Amino acid sequence: MMSKFFRFPVILSLTILVACTAALSPDWTVFYTQATGDEQRIEWLSNVAVDSYGDVITAGETIRVGTDRQENILLVKHDDRGNLVWATEYDFAQGAYRSDDNVTDMALDSDGNAYLVGVQYIVENDVQRYGSFMMKVDRLGDVIWALTLNDKEDARDVEVSDNKVYVTGHATQVFDLDGQRLLNIEHPDAKAWDVEVDDSGNIYVVGYAAATKYSAEGVLLWSVAQPAGLTHQASITVNTDGSAVIAHLESNNIRVAAISSEGLAQWNKTYAPAQQSYGLPGHALVKTDLRGDIILAVSNDKSRRIVKLNDAGQEAWQVTGSGMVRDFAIDDAGAVYVVGSGKNEKYDANGQFVAEATMDYSVEVTTGSIALDGQNIYVAYSANSGKTFNFFLAKYVD
Repeated sequence: MMSKFFRFPVILSLTILVACTAALSPDWTVFYTQATGDEQRIEWLSNVAVDSYGDVITAGETIRVGTDRQENILLVKHDDRGNLVWATEYDFAQGAYRSDDNVTDMALDSDGNAYLVGVQYIVENDVQRYGSFMMKVDRLGDVIWALTLNDKEDARDVEVSDNKVYVTGHATQVFDLDGQRLLNIEHPDAKAWDVEVDDSGNIYVVGYAAATKYSAEGVLLWSVAQPAGLTHQASITVNTDGSAVIAHLESNNIRVAAISSEGLAQWNKTYAPAQQSYGLPGHALVKTDLRGDIILAVSNDKSRRIVKLNDAGQEAWQVTGSGMVRDFAIDDAGAVYVVGSGKNEKYDANGQFVAEATMDYSVEVTTGSIALDGQNIYVAYSANSGKTFNFFLAKYVD
């Protein structure tokens, strides 16, 4: 399948981000849109990542509005100075029918190739259906291959490990870097939302029904059923000893639980956002630092709570603030960088507030992503450039 890709100049922004405790001004900020001439476009951001060459890749969708509406995959690369390298737009339908393509996750390999998964809403001959896809884009911006995974709207997470690509949903599938499927693990009654892989190639998946570990060959090693009332969205992080920590959205709260390397439930806790809201809840986000301590983000459209626990579930600290959390990262020193609602914060390993950078632009509350590369911090959103929402990328130096 041939790639539809277009290359256009970048729109530079002169906006300065304002910090509370430290004077944090970005090295640079850029907007990007695929629109040309009088065309109206909206760019919806999903992910940001830094490749092995230090270039920055943002992924999501570009939506052409109007009577000829079209929603395609968009992948954009900038160098570390904010210069546009390339932009690739891809239409899975290739014009044969309508296909709204939404990127749900992106992962990079050591050569700078990007692997994207997502979901589709398809209308063909007045028949509506859904689907999931995966594609590979090389470091030059060319689409190498594009696959339809299944006819369900379920591809939510992708990981690259040891020259293999892992994707999960109603099934967990493993591919080589050429897109050839190596393994297919069906679990239709336990749809998964997040997948992780350990150094031995063991596969861990979590969804609303269960957290499960498979061997590298796809053999079930253990499965821990989850209580009723959890939503589909979930996340999992795996420790070096093979134990795991999972987080689920439960009503408007977040339930976090630990599972031993043998698959035994160890402890669980529930945390609420700092303020109650009838609005949009944030995702259940959990990660571990290099010491194995656990960072949990709990949020809604009004407020956020960041919690640090040790591996026994004992609370080390918690902080609260305003705005939803869409993503966070942890550096090698244990500092936590939080993004969401246009409010970007840094806390040290002890939970002490370091700095805040608040955007002057309005952002779409369901977007926000962060990537660390040494001392460089990259923050991305869908933000209002003055006419509509487009990709926004900012670089800070820690």
